[in-house]
Amino acid sequence: MASLSKLDARILDARLLDARLGATGPAGSFAGRPRYNTQIMTRFIDTSQPLTKPLAPHISGKPSVRYGQYWDADLQSYMYLQKFVKADPGWMNHLAKTALANGTRSQFMDPEQLDREVRQMLDLAPEREERFVEIMDQDDADGATNYWFGSLQVSPSRNPATYLMVRVGRRIGEHVVMCLKGMFRSPRPSQLCPAIVPMIDPPSTPSFPAGHAVQAYLISYLLAYSLPQLPQQYIPEDDLNAASGMLFTLAERVSVNRMVAGLHYPTDIVAGRAVGIACFKALTQIDSLWSLNDLTGKLDEFDVALPGGQVGKSLRALVQDELSQYV
Repeated sequence: MASLSKLDARILDARLLDARLGATGPAGSFAGRPRYNTQIMTRFIDTSQPLTKPLAPHISGKPSVRYGQYWDADLQSYMYLQKFVKADPGWMNHLAKTALANGTRSQFMDPEQLDREVRQMLDLAPEREERFVEIMDQDDADGATNYWFGSLQVSPSRNPATYLMVRVGRRIGEHVVMCLKGMFRSPRPSQLCPAIVPMIDPPSTPSFPAGHAVQAYLISYLLAYSLPQLPQQYIPEDDLNAASGMLFTLAERVSVNRMVAGLHYPTDIVAGRAVGIACFKALTQIDSLWSLNDLTGKLDEFDVALPGGQVGKSLRALVQDELSQYV
């Protein structure tokens, strides 16, 4: 015990540091806080004996333990991004055509169109004060997606599949729009017109199409068509542009906020919405994401690694299991 007593002060210091760094809730509440272990813990481990034991004969020949079905959703979404990219090697050209068919790159606007676009933005400027908190909160991707989680009362612990679905929409939408922005390289409004003074520093990315619009509409379509009985929702199968309801109103609000802030032209938003819808159509062709049929025995090795793969369910089916009141 004498040797351990020399560590008492250092152990106490480490515990106090943990408490200070992790105290985010009421006094004495440290649930969910990160741990800050030090080299001190290893001094309490008996290393004179083997630290692991051979597997018992009756389990030694079975598959090794697998990680849980759900993990970091923001990173797990890359698996669905890979499916999206692989499903259509020409996706970038197809979506570029969609963007151009629905919007105009700022560097190719004639003076009359540019004037109309800028006037629309200036007409929205009086709403800046009312929308200030929203605009600041939605400036980054995590801040924006929280509005969908809040609307449906979704949390990663209670609804891991739904949480992952939103992250998939955000991840694929971001990938698509950054590729298109790099292709078109359109200047931001404040770069072409001194009358536009943005509320916040514009992102260091090109303007066309609008990234928030692509992601907002893609997320809303994924959720709305996964949960067809959401209150006051209309989701026709033959005309996606006619879909309406809470989630689409939210997508429009988030998108327009970027115009109010002076960061996007109206045409950026229109093109972003069209690209989001086109991405949604493409994702509905991926069985492991969208099919409601029993996929048992129909999945490849990559699909089996996705949530629901071993039980033959798509991510959409898992979302419906979690929020069955809306199906």
